[in-house]
Amino acid sequence: MNLVNLTKNSAFICSSAAHNSARALDYFIGLIENCGIAVESGSELPEQSFRKNYNLFFIDLTDCKWGKAIPNDIKQLAEQAKVVLFNGKEGELSEKTAIFAGINGIFYTQDQPDIMLKGLIRLQNNERWFKRKAMDDVLADLLGSLKRNRLAHPPQTNNIDFSVLTKRENTIINLVTVGAQNKEIADQLNISTNTVKTHIYSIFRKTQSRNRVELISWSLRYQASYI
Repeated sequence: MNLVNLTKNSAFICSSAAHNSARALDYFIGLIENCGIAVESGSELPEQSFRKNYNLFFIDLTDCKWGKAIPNDIKQLAEQAKVVLFNGKEGELSEKTAIFAGINGIFYTQDQPDIMLKGLIRLQNNERWFKRKAMDDVLADLLGSLKRNRLAHPPQTNNIDFSVLTKRENTIINLVTVGAQNKEIADQLNISTNTVKTHIYSIFRKTQSRNRVELISWSLRYQASYI
């Protein structure tokens, strides 16, 4: 495995694909490269000191023996960079479990090329790639948990200056809270996805959120106080 200092849009594919699946792996790599992403691959993850060279890690599930749980080393990797699973088989791994583990998406063996390409573009746009039902299940779990926590611990809003949020930012927060992705937000508000991303980065900063899950949590706890 030849590790080099790659560009910002760079990916590492971890796969021990056998000869009979090598062609499918090459095709998947081709799709990634068509998105303008530099690709390196190996049968094991790079050493810790090299991982900063990649902002996307694709983990092959072909010979996966995980069962229903995500290994701790994959969870730790997901805290440092985007992690995407591929060659998954329907029903073998809960997408909800993957989302809560910090995984950014999953591709299945039966996915058609146009679906995979669509997913790769979404991932490049800092979105997640899961089935809508999985996202809805996660949101439902989060809502239930936050409602219980709200009853036990009333929200403290002293550290948040709600006045700094613009009307457009509040609209985007509401759309994110119901599960809308960047493209859907852009279409609904008639703005570009780049503008949506700019707004979301600003919202993250103002609400002290690091990602969409934390933003949804913030929204459910604090928006009522702001309104």
